[in-house]
Amino acid sequence: MTLTTTTSEPDSSTSGSNCPHAQVGIIGAKARECLGAPEFAGEVVVATSMAAYIAVDTGDIVAVCPPSQQLHPRSLLTDLDLSNVEVGQRIWIEGKKLSFSNGSRLDLTGSRVWIREPISAANAATPQQLNARFDDLLRAAKELHQGENLGLALPFFDSEDQSSERVVMPDNASPLVSAGVQQIRELLPNCRSGNLGEVLELARELIGLGHGLTPSGDDFVGGLLFMAHHLSAVYPAQLWWSEADTSPFLSRSRAMTSQISHALMADLANGQSHESLHDLVDDLFSSGPDVDAEKHVRSVTQIGQSSGWDILTGMLAGLLPVVYKATESKS
Repeated sequence: MTLTTTTSEPDSSTSGSNCPHAQVGIIGAKARECLGAPEFAGEVVVATSMAAYIAVDTGDIVAVCPPSQQLHPRSLLTDLDLSNVEVGQRIWIEGKKLSFSNGSRLDLTGSRVWIREPISAANAATPQQLNARFDDLLRAAKELHQGENLGLALPFFDSEDQSSERVVMPDNASPLVSAGVQQIRELLPNCRSGNLGEVLELARELIGLGHGLTPSGDDFVGGLLFMAHHLSAVYPAQLWWSEADTSPFLSRSRAMTSQISHALMADLANGQSHESLHDLVDDLFSSGPDVDAEKHVRSVTQIGQSSGWDILTGMLAGLLPVVYKATESKS
């Protein structure tokens, strides 16, 4: 996801009476936890029209976003004019208000806390349903795919060809995207067999790969771990993914990418992210009616400029053990 940052020193002389005050309508559970910590304070490190990212002094990340953005555990949705928010401004809590060093304030009174509860395994879809839904989702993703992102790896997902033949990319594809697609292809055999330990080893090559606030490689790995987390939680007896501790991987990757990207990837690994991802897994794993695959593809891929496609590609990779197990049981 590429964002343009505004670099400007905070204007401490600005009068609070001339600066906007706004209400926070919805606040993510993780953001609420951060803001509720004693002596909360931080600094704006990225400022755009779509999000202002705050690096909390304790090392965490919170995002201030307009209501048009998807809900996320770290976000506060508000109608504050973000053009008034600049990199370098200090942030702190005063009573029930989030205060900026330029005088802007966000009223937290009455804001609704957003949290997605874990998916219930009681009424989960059968493995056969899940397999069919994967096919529908992959088909929709390939048909709707556009842009230069890691979605270019999707054609290799429904092929078990393990040859070492290199990926043929569009003539105008960037070297970073080409390298990412090649690395994903090398991951696919271990995704099909559900070998999470090997996937984590190979995934190290993807961390930090790409441009923007959250590199494409980070988004892909996060999407894969998000899906693996929920598969293991809802279908523990199936053992689609082998047990592996993601903590060492996340610890090593901290120095390989940005603070913001690492925080968002860690959220994904723990099964928390944008609302559209939760909507997708809820529908995939529910025993209810057929899933509208196209709707979910369009919704997830609205995230960022390329992040949505990179995350969705990772989520589909995270579903590959379901297909592998189904094929294995028939042979």
